[in-house]
Amino acid sequence: MFQRIARGWHLFKQTFAILSREKSLVFYPIISGIIILLILGLLFIPALFIFSITGIDPDKMGVTGYALWILLLFAIFLVTAFVSSFFKAGIVYNATEVIKGNDPAFKDGISAAMPKIASLFTWAFIAATVGLILSLLRESDNPLGRMLTEIVVGIAAAAWDLVTFFVIPVILYEDCGAVASIKESWGLFKQTWGETVIAGFSFVVVMIPAFLLMAGTFLSAIFLPFEVFGGMLILTIIIFAISVILISALQGILVALLYHYAKTGEISPLVDRDLIEDAFVEKKGSTTGTFTGGNI
Repeated sequence: MFQRIARGWHLFKQTFAILSREKSLVFYPIISGIIILLILGLLFIPALFIFSITGIDPDKMGVTGYALWILLLFAIFLVTAFVSSFFKAGIVYNATEVIKGNDPAFKDGISAAMPKIASLFTWAFIAATVGLILSLLRESDNPLGRMLTEIVVGIAAAAWDLVTFFVIPVILYEDCGAVASIKESWGLFKQTWGETVIAGFSFVVVMIPAFLLMAGTFLSAIFLPFEVFGGMLILTIIIFAISVILISALQGILVALLYHYAKTGEISPLVDRDLIEDAFVEKKGSTTGTFTGGNI
């Protein structure tokens, strides 16, 4: 764990250097998040309100009601996956341009993603389907069954994230549809890093200030006036939002770096060669955990 945090810190500094060099990269996750919130607010919150006033309960509804509930969940997964994938394509494109020594504008990433919008939507549909299935599989009333299910689903989710790690750049740079991109993504990963034990990176260091502030905020609720607690809570939310935006941008940069290396063997002078070459390789004798897609 400590080794992953240390490697994550080194990677954070080097990917942050790329982000500092091309600040337009941070606008992609910001706009993506705003669009997702607007769509969910305009379309799905009213739907949930209708469900509530008509007395539809996901735990007690009939077949028709449950089917409507599943469709709503799928729509949420689909919107989130599509918008996120579209803007991640923009991050990957602009980050790759920076790696090549160019100076891209924000609109360049959007222009690169637009011709691939059909493939990105198909990919989002597949990702939303898998996400919904994994989410539904987590539902269990048996405590032991729930524990086993969480383990199995966790392993399946990690494997899925690993297989699809390069899907966005493959769609962006290669003439592949969504399904072919998944196959190419996994083949590219195995070809570059081989059949090795997966270690990976973690950007958890970015969230440490937010977690510490959150802990302090809730502890302070016991001792501080409500006004002070409210102010700290707002500050915590802001710090969390900034951290999530930062992680999203850095992960897009990482995907661009590793894809560029996997395809060309070239490494940007902005990052250490060893850090990239050993990106997913667990060194002999090490006891760190496995790679999980959410914390690269």
